[in-house]
Amino acid sequence: MKSKELYTLRQQIVSDLTRAMGHPARIAMLEFISEKGECYFGELEDNIPLAKATISRHLSDLREAGLILTEAEGPRTRIWINKKNWTFAQKVFNDFFSENFDQIPEKVE
Repeated sequence: MKSKELYTLRQQIVSDLTRAMGHPARIAMLEFISEKGECYFGELEDNIPLAKATISRHLSDLREAGLILTEAEGPRTRIWINKKNWTFAQKVFNDFFSENFDQIPEKVE
């Protein structure tokens, strides 16, 4: 049995989204893109202190998760938030964190 068969679709979706957002650089990129509305790869390169190849890899992870869209415009790549999937992700996380909230014990410090 494949490991994906062991989990519900919702569990797989939450896992995929958290994996895509599971690096501070990806969070920084999402914040930068959403603040600007859209941007070009070069702008990310100028504002995120990582190598071009590393930025590209992180963008690939975000695109694969459906959180961003990209379009080649000649030698430049335009990047923007996929609003449809962003709204879906927001709902998934809201549902996940609110489910059985009253039954979760307080953290002991």
